[in-house]
Amino acid sequence: MLQWDKPVFEPPFELWRSEGVLHLTITAGRRLELAHMKELIRLVAALDGSGRAPVLMECRENVQFAEEARALLLRACGAQGHPVAFFTLDLDCRLQGEVFKRVQRPAFPFRVFAWRDEACRWVRERQQAAGLLQQDGSC
Repeated sequence: MLQWDKPVFEPPFELWRSEGVLHLTITAGRRLELAHMKELIRLVAALDGSGRAPVLMECRENVQFAEEARALLLRACGAQGHPVAFFTLDLDCRLQGEVFKRVQRPAFPFRVFAWRDEACRWVRERQQAAGLLQQDGSC
Protein backbone atom coordinates (compact mmCIF):
# COMPACT_ATOMS: atom_id res chain seq x y z
CA MET A 1 0.00 0.00 0.00
CA LEU A 2 1.27 3.48 -0.89
CA GLN A 3 1.48 6.12 1.78
CA TRP A 4 0.13 9.50 0.65
CA ASP A 5 1.91 12.61 1.88
CA LYS A 6 0.43 16.06 1.70
CA PRO A 7 2.21 18.20 -0.95
CA VAL A 8 4.82 20.62 0.36
CA PHE A 9 3.49 23.45 -1.79
CA GLU A 10 -0.26 23.78 -2.18
CA PRO A 11 -0.99 26.42 -4.80
CA PRO A 12 -4.12 28.46 -4.16
CA PHE A 13 -5.29 27.86 -7.73
CA GLU A 14 -5.84 25.31 -10.48
CA LEU A 15 -5.12 26.16 -14.11
CA TRP A 16 -5.79 24.09 -17.22
CA ARG A 17 -6.53 24.55 -20.92
CA SER A 18 -9.59 23.08 -22.60
CA GLU A 19 -10.94 23.82 -26.08
CA GLY A 20 -8.87 26.97 -26.45
CA VAL A 21 -9.90 28.45 -23.08
CA LEU A 22 -7.68 28.77 -20.01
CA HIS A 23 -9.66 27.78 -16.93
CA LEU A 24 -8.46 29.23 -13.64
CA THR A 25 -10.07 28.37 -10.30
CA ILE A 26 -8.96 30.13 -7.12
CA THR A 27 -9.38 28.00 -3.99
CA ALA A 28 -11.87 29.17 -1.37
CA GLY A 29 -10.49 31.17 1.52
CA ARG A 30 -7.07 31.71 -0.05
CA ARG A 31 -5.07 34.87 -0.60
CA LEU A 32 -3.11 35.28 -3.84
CA GLU A 33 0.27 36.76 -2.99
CA LEU A 34 2.93 38.17 -5.31
CA ALA A 35 4.71 34.80 -5.66
CA HIS A 36 1.43 33.12 -6.65
CA MET A 37 0.74 35.77 -9.30
CA LYS A 38 4.26 35.35 -10.73
CA GLU A 39 3.69 31.62 -11.05
CA LEU A 40 0.24 32.14 -12.50
CA ILE A 41 1.49 34.54 -15.18
CA ARG A 42 4.31 32.13 -16.05
CA LEU A 43 1.90 29.19 -16.35
CA VAL A 44 -0.58 31.14 -18.49
CA ALA A 45 2.24 32.09 -20.87
CA ALA A 46 3.38 28.45 -21.03
CA LEU A 47 -0.13 27.18 -21.78
CA ASP A 48 -0.83 29.83 -24.42
CA GLY A 49 2.14 31.43 -26.11
CA SER A 50 -0.09 33.34 -28.55
CA GLY A 51 -1.58 35.44 -25.74
CA ARG A 52 -5.04 35.26 -27.33
CA ALA A 53 -6.76 32.49 -25.35
CA PRO A 54 -9.40 33.91 -23.03
CA VAL A 55 -9.22 33.11 -19.32
CA LEU A 56 -12.31 31.96 -17.44
CA MET A 57 -11.39 32.81 -13.86
CA GLU A 58 -13.59 31.41 -11.11
CA CYS A 59 -13.09 32.68 -7.58
CA ARG A 60 -14.55 30.68 -4.73
CA GLU A 61 -15.68 32.21 -1.43
CA ASN A 62 -13.47 34.54 0.61
CA VAL A 63 -10.66 34.87 -1.94
CA GLN A 64 -8.34 37.85 -1.54
CA PHE A 65 -5.71 39.34 -3.83
CA ALA A 66 -2.64 41.08 -2.44
CA GLU A 67 -2.07 44.60 -3.74
CA GLU A 68 1.37 43.61 -5.06
CA ALA A 69 -0.19 40.71 -6.99
CA ARG A 70 -2.73 43.00 -8.67
CA ALA A 71 -0.01 45.53 -9.52
CA LEU A 72 2.15 42.82 -11.10
CA LEU A 73 -0.78 41.60 -13.19
CA LEU A 74 -1.33 45.12 -14.52
CA ARG A 75 2.36 45.63 -15.33
CA ALA A 76 3.00 42.22 -16.84
CA CYS A 77 -0.11 41.93 -18.98
CA GLY A 78 -0.75 45.44 -20.25
CA ALA A 79 -2.84 45.88 -23.39
CA GLN A 80 -1.70 42.54 -24.83
CA GLY A 81 -3.07 40.56 -21.91
CA HIS A 82 -5.51 37.69 -22.26
CA PRO A 83 -9.20 38.58 -22.04
CA VAL A 84 -10.35 37.65 -18.52
CA ALA A 85 -13.88 36.69 -17.49
CA PHE A 86 -13.92 36.99 -13.69
CA PHE A 87 -16.74 34.79 -12.37
CA THR A 88 -17.79 34.40 -8.74
CA LEU A 89 -20.91 33.73 -6.72
CA ASP A 90 -19.33 35.42 -3.69
CA LEU A 91 -20.46 39.04 -3.37
CA ASP A 92 -17.28 40.24 -1.59
CA CYS A 93 -15.08 38.66 -4.24
CA ARG A 94 -17.23 40.13 -7.01
CA LEU A 95 -16.84 43.58 -5.43
CA GLN A 96 -13.04 43.12 -5.45
CA GLY A 97 -13.27 42.36 -9.16
CA GLU A 98 -15.40 45.44 -9.81
CA VAL A 99 -12.99 47.66 -7.86
CA PHE A 100 -10.06 46.23 -9.83
CA LYS A 101 -11.89 46.90 -13.11
CA ARG A 102 -13.00 50.44 -12.25
CA VAL A 103 -10.11 51.76 -10.14
CA GLN A 104 -7.05 50.02 -11.52
CA ARG A 105 -8.54 49.85 -15.02
CA PRO A 106 -6.63 47.01 -16.65
CA ALA A 107 -5.70 47.60 -20.30
CA PHE A 108 -6.61 44.01 -21.17
CA PRO A 109 -10.29 43.03 -21.57
CA PHE A 110 -11.66 42.28 -18.08
CA ARG A 111 -15.29 41.63 -17.17
CA VAL A 112 -16.91 40.60 -13.88
CA PHE A 113 -19.78 38.10 -13.88
CA ALA A 114 -22.17 36.72 -11.28
CA TRP A 115 -23.34 33.89 -13.55
CA ARG A 116 -21.20 31.20 -15.17
CA ASP A 117 -23.35 31.11 -18.34
CA GLU A 118 -22.77 34.83 -18.97
CA ALA A 119 -19.03 34.46 -18.40
CA CYS A 120 -18.86 31.49 -20.78
CA ARG A 121 -20.78 33.39 -23.46
CA TRP A 122 -18.37 36.34 -23.18
CA VAL A 123 -15.38 33.98 -23.37
CA ARG A 124 -16.80 32.36 -26.54
CA GLU A 125 -17.24 35.81 -28.08
CA ARG A 126 -13.60 36.63 -27.32
CA GLN A 127 -12.55 33.30 -28.88
CA GLN A 128 -14.49 34.07 -32.03
CA ALA A 129 -13.05 37.58 -32.24
CA ALA A 130 -9.50 36.24 -31.85
CA GLY A 131 -10.20 33.64 -34.55
CA LEU A 132 -11.42 36.31 -36.94
CA LEU A 133 -8.35 38.44 -36.29
CA GLN A 134 -6.06 35.48 -37.01
CA GLN A 135 -7.90 34.69 -40.27
CA ASP A 136 -7.89 38.35 -41.36
CA GLY A 137 -4.13 38.63 -40.82
CA SER A 138 -4.34 42.34 -40.04
CA CYS A 139 -3.05 41.94 -36.49
